[in-house]
Parts: sequence; C-alpha cells; structure tokens
Amino acid sequence: MIHVNWEKVEEIVKKDKPKSVIIVGPDGIIDVLLSVASKLESIGVKAFVSGDPSYGSCDLQTNKAIVTGADLIFNIGHTIGLEKIGNVRFIDLEYLFDDQEIKIIADLVLNYINEKGLNGKIGFYTISNYRSAYIKLLEFLKGKVEVAEPAKYDTLLKGQILGCNFYSAFIPDVKYNFFLGESIFHAIGLQLSTEKDTFIVDPHVKEIQYVGDEAKKYLKASFARIALANNAEKIGIIIGEKEGQANLQKAEFISKQLETFGVKTFRIIMNEITPEKVNKFQKIEAFVETACPRIPMNVEGFEKPLLSYPEALALIKLKKKLPVENPFRGAVWY
Repeated sequence: MIHVNWEKVEEIVKKDKPKSVIIVGPDGIIDVLLSVASKLESIGVKAFVSGDPSYGSCDLQTNKAIVTGADLIFNIGHTIGLEKIGNVRFIDLEYLFDDQEIKIIADLVLNYINEKGLNGKIGFYTISNYRSAYIKLLEFLKGKVEVAEPAKYDTLLKGQILGCNFYSAFIPDVKYNFFLGESIFHAIGLQLSTEKDTFIVDPHVKEIQYVGDEAKKYLKASFARIALANNAEKIGIIIGEKEGQANLQKAEFISKQLETFGVKTFRIIMNEITPEKVNKFQKIEAFVETACPRIPMNVEGFEKPLLSYPEALALIKLKKKLPVENPFRGAVWY
C-alpha cells in the first residue's frame, strides 16, 4: 500500500499558509500527485501538478514556482534528512507492510543467509520509500543476524542511500550488503561503490537477488565508454540546469584538465539530458555530463560515449598513464 504523509502536508499548510503550491514527484505516481492536489484544493490551496518527473532531492523544480507565483513546492517521495530546502518541503511517500509481511521478509533474509553460507556482519540499507518497513525489518532481525549500524550522514536518513550517495554503507567489518527495495539501480550502485557482494531484497515479490553480475556488466560498459572517449579530439562538457545538478565547478575542472591534453572542449547546458538532445551534436565525438551519474548508466540511445563525473576523472587518469580502476568506488559520485 502506498501512503503519502498527508498529515505533514496539512501541518505545513497550517503553519506557512501558502495560497498556491507546486506538487512534484518521481515518475509513475501521477495519480498520487493528483490526489494530493484535490485534497489541497478542498482546503483552499491552489495546486499545480508538475508534468515533469522529479529525480530526487537534487531536482527541486523551483523554476515552476517562479513561473506560477506559487509559495511552496511539495516534493513527494524524495524524503532526505532535511525537512526543507528553501521553499521546497519534502513529503514522505512510503510503501507500507504489516507485521506479518515484515516477518515473511525477515525469514526470507535469514533463510537466504543460511542457505548461501553468508557468514559475518552484514550491512542493511534502503531508500526513503521503505523507511518504516526497514526499521521494522531490523527489529525482526535483531539477535538473529549481526547487522552493522549504518554510517551517519547529515542529509541522509538512517540506512538511506541515494543513487549517487552511499555514505551510509561505508562502515568497517561489513562483509555483505543487503538493500531493501525494488530499485536494482540502487543495489548495483551499492555494490559498485563499496565493492562488496550486494543482495536486493524485493519486499513486493518477496525475492532476493545477487546483483554482482549485473554490476560487472555496468563496470564493463563504463570502461568501454572511457576507452572510446580517450580517442576523442572534441568533447562536450554538459552542465545540468537543475538546482542540485549544476556542478559548474566540476565541469570547468574537467574541461581544463582535458584541454591540457589537447582536447577541444565545448560547454553545453541542458535541463534534461536525453539522447535526442545530445545526439544532435554530431561534430562532437564524446561527452561528459556533471549532472547525474545515473544518466550514462541507465539511459540508452546515446550515439557517442557519454561519461559521468567519476568516469571523467578515470579518463583523465588514463590520459596521465595512471592505473584506471573502478571509477565508482567511493561513498559519493558527485
């Protein structure tokens, strides 16, 4: 069952008294956003529903408030360790599971650990949409398997990882990672960043999957893109327009580094980085984007190699004749 924290919305409306708001959220929850809009309208608040998906707390869409004159933006489904950023308020969207379901998931995890002979301390992580289920699951596992306490990070919830931030998982003595959720991308990112065997626990279908083989495919594809980009004489440096993705300084750093090796770089600014837009730059042989590391990994259709910031750093190492290893190893990818 999907649950939106409507009580928090009401509390914010009562305190801040907005006349109009923008409602944004991830792809796939338009009906939820429309429901929230209807409730807001019923209490006298004008609501605008964003037709553009928000990809996280880095994609706040504050420009929509400027265009419409809205007082607040409700970002639904991307809760982090901050209540707000500017005029953006983060609202919980969670998949809820009753105690019986959580027990089934806990038994599934314990049986899997025993069957696979996974001895030693494990790390357990999730995303905000499974926060309540995660806390309950840890209670069920207590005393039955040794689960490490996640590392603390100011802007993350307990045990939370993002698509580009895995700081919670950087703790000593952990041998295996488990991820609660259905997003295999987050699980693969966990494996690549920590270089520890990682298993995704899908609470919906009640299945566990090892993601190491998929992570190897991602890494192989990454090395291939880096090698192709190394032959490019003209490279486009794409800067994202979204508030939390601009990273102009990183773009300038990459540009200057590449130019020391005789590469001609072109600065390009985009809001949404898509194959349709990037492929129009026919005379450019490769691209680096500093907006989101997820784009080269997850989006297909780019005709030329497109590198994320960590991959661009690996490209520079390659040009310096330094050893190039896993570019994604590390707590953060930005």
